[in-house]
Amino acid sequence: PTTTGQRILALAVPAAGALLIDPLMTVVDTAFVGRFSEAAAPLAGMGSAAALLTFCFYLCNFLCTATTPLISEQRASGNNRRATEIGGQALSLALSLGFALSITLWTFRQPLLTLMGTGITGEEANQYAIDFLSVRALAAPAVLTIEAATGVLRGYLDTKTPIVVLFVANLVNFLLDVILIAMLGLGPLGAAIATTSAEWISASFFL
Repeated sequence: PTTTGQRILALAVPAAGALLIDPLMTVVDTAFVGRFSEAAAPLAGMGSAAALLTFCFYLCNFLCTATTPLISEQRASGNNRRATEIGGQALSLALSLGFALSITLWTFRQPLLTLMGTGITGEEANQYAIDFLSVRALAAPAVLTIEAATGVLRGYLDTKTPIVVLFVANLVNFLLDVILIAMLGLGPLGAAIATTSAEWISASFFL
């Protein structure tokens, strides 16, 4: 028979893997932009915008951490219908907050980037940051949907599906980076398009 420790490990290891895989997209984007840029401005601009996005998305991590116990509690009491309703509410909230975040990032992108230091790195780096953030802001609903969906699946003791979906997302991101950055030379804009596309594909799979 399976012990409690083995069951915990079976859930924890894929969950930890999912946490590690998601940031790899940013790491891969940074590596490609750094490798195929002749100047420092593209990397500096992208770094400021990526840090802003990471902070904003981290603030919404509650969509995952709060959803999991709410759903598991209902399932433990045998109320599967209520568990399903909570999952739907979490996804609806994620989409609503995501669109609101997209609008906020798009509307106030210059003041926010100035706060992140692009006024110091120079006008060229600031323009790269604007280009990157303008596209990546469109991914906010997808990112928050991924957060909520991951929480839902964990509530159903499924930690393997998120890691599979995120693995596919990283593969898509890598292939698009090769095309848009290495081959077409789009720099941070190409990285933003690649990551945004991968995140929307992931959100669609989760939904």
